[in-house]
Amino acid sequence: MQALLEMDCLPAGMELFPAGNTDQWTLIRKVIEQSDYYLVILGGRYGSVTEAGLSYTEKEYDHAVKVGIPVMGFVPAEPDAIPVGKTDRSDAAIEKLAAFRIKVQQKMTKDWKNAEDLGSKVTRGLIHLIKNNPRPGWVRGDHAMTPETRAEIAELTAKIAGYEKKEAETFSTAAPTKMDQSFAHGQETVTLDLKHKGIGNYGQDSEDGDLTYTWDEIVEVLGPFMLDEAPEPALRKKLDNHMHIDIQNDREGNWSVEPYANGSASISDKSWGAIIVQLRALRLITTGSKKRTVSDNAVYWKLTQAGDDYLVSLRAVPTAANPNAH
Repeated sequence: MQALLEMDCLPAGMELFPAGNTDQWTLIRKVIEQSDYYLVILGGRYGSVTEAGLSYTEKEYDHAVKVGIPVMGFVPAEPDAIPVGKTDRSDAAIEKLAAFRIKVQQKMTKDWKNAEDLGSKVTRGLIHLIKNNPRPGWVRGDHAMTPETRAEIAELTAKIAGYEKKEAETFSTAAPTKMDQSFAHGQETVTLDLKHKGIGNYGQDSEDGDLTYTWDEIVEVLGPFMLDEAPEPALRKKLDNHMHIDIQNDREGNWSVEPYANGSASISDKSWGAIIVQLRALRLITTGSKKRTVSDNAVYWKLTQAGDDYLVSLRAVPTAANPNAH
């Protein structure tokens, strides 16, 4: 491990994880799969075994080979010279260790005699492994963004912007260009429920009521604010203000609560929903398509081409030479 650290590698020794634990095996397997190389060091013991009789070291080695991790083995140069206290006593374990050594030696291996020899063999062996099997490796976060990566991201960003522009143009072309006159419109009327706040007998008070408008009046009030995309709360506020002004201008005294400048009118959810549904049915408005921030959860509305044309016919001032022009 010291040799690996001196090579600026990050060793993840499997001996640091308890063997024989299913959850630990899941962790070990993930560590192996995230590693660039797998080094196995054989000694004089086969080691702890699974229920199937396979040592956990051999199980780890087999998994590394299976998932395509480049492997290198380090085997004792003189296995018979290993002290008896560091070898298996069981004939079965001895046979399994010998079979495992043969398996490891089918790939790149190096013999080692002692700790110092092992450290130098690991260094030279890993250099050879890296040269012949280059892997991604690990880098600092502030060094991960190379100039090539930045250029690639910029190119992809430009492509995405181009696709979005093309999509917007396609949508604009495909947007309704003619109003659907099979639904109520023009001088046909709609009654809107609202709550009015004003001055009563005992100070500020409120009352429920309603106002009646033609659909043309509603389009004239809301249309100009939807030439570009407008958030629904802002549109609703515009209509509330318009209704409050109408209440203030009411000379027939239809309101029991006297209106005042700081009062207000608030359209009911039901009536507002009816307006949105009707304008959509007429193909005059559609939902906005611009990107918003994550925190912006408002619904945006904008005029379709049909809505834009209809608004122009309502609000544009004709020339004196042709007062009937639209």
